[in-house]
Amino acid sequence: MGRRLEWGADALTVHLAGLTAVAAFKRKLVIPYRCIVRVDTKAPPQESLMRLGGTAIGNIRGGHFWHGEDWYFLSYEDPEKVVAITLADFHLGHRRYSTVVIGVEDPQAVKEMLERRMPARASNDGG
Repeated sequence: MGRRLEWGADALTVHLAGLTAVAAFKRKLVIPYRCIVRVDTKAPPQESLMRLGGTAIGNIRGGHFWHGEDWYFLSYEDPEKVVAITLADFHLGHRRYSTVVIGVEDPQAVKEMLERRMPARASNDGG
């Protein structure tokens, strides 16, 4: 895998290298923890993604994809080993992205680390 996660004080930086960076048309993503709404360990259904700048060969996904009415940034080889990060007010360039999906060795551990860094959200349950 040509990806490395850097856990900063305020943001997760995903460094892409080699063919992973070439496939995704990106070398680095900086995801502020304050933008993270939810973290999951499932990739979106591949048949629902439209590639618009990136790579889609077999299970390999890298780059910019359109899903419904949202932009997704994907970088993974195995859809079973990912973290899917749902975001609010996150932009890559001039585009707003709703989800970033990154391939990782231990999705559950990365999910837990991200959840610990997520800001507390106000409860809407009246309590």
